[in-house]
Amino acid sequence: MNAHQIEAVLFDLAGTLTAARPTADEPALLPQALPALQRLQHSGICAGLLLDRHDRQLTPIESLISATICTEPHLRPLPAPDLPVTLALRLQAHTLKHCVLVSGSSDGIRAGLNAGLWTIGTALSGALDQHGNAHWSALGSEEQDRIRLQATMTLMNAGAHYVIDNVSELDSCLRDIELRQAKV
Repeated sequence: MNAHQIEAVLFDLAGTLTAARPTADEPALLPQALPALQRLQHSGICAGLLLDRHDRQLTPIESLISATICTEPHLRPLPAPDLPVTLALRLQAHTLKHCVLVSGSSDGIRAGLNAGLWTIGTALSGALDQHGNAHWSALGSEEQDRIRLQATMTLMNAGAHYVIDNVSELDSCLRDIELRQAKV
C-alpha cells in the first residue's frame, strides 16, 4: 500500500447510496450508487456501510460491501466517532487518516471529523433531501440553485472537506485526497 492510498470509504447509507429519508423497509438505491461501489471495488478500495437498522435489505450491493455496522447500545450515536472508527477497524484500515466518510448529514460529517477521517458530503441525496428532493425536477433552475447552495452550505458548515451533488462525483474527490496525502 502506498503511504497516500485511500484504505477505505465508509458510507452513511441514508443520504449517499439511498435517499436521506427512504420510505420503504427495503431502501431504494439511488441510480449512481451501484456504479460508484463498482468503481471502488475495481480500484481495490474497501467499502463499508453505516446503517441505521440491522434489518436493512442490501441484496443488490452486498457483494460490493466489505463490512457494515449498525447503531448498537455500546456505541454512541453520531456525531460521536464510535461508528465510523469501529467500521474502519472492521475494514482492517491501518490509518484512519487514509479513510473517507461519505455522508449526507451534518452529524455524519461531524462524526467523520471526530474520527480523524476525510469527509465528503452529498448535497442532492443527503442534505437537499431534507428539503424535499422528491419535487426537485418541478423546481425552476434558480430555486434548484438556491436549495443546492443551502444544502452545500449545511455540509460545509459541518466541516466537510468536500461537498458533491451525489456519489457519481466521488472519484474526483478520492483522487484529490490521494494527491493531498502524497504532498504531506
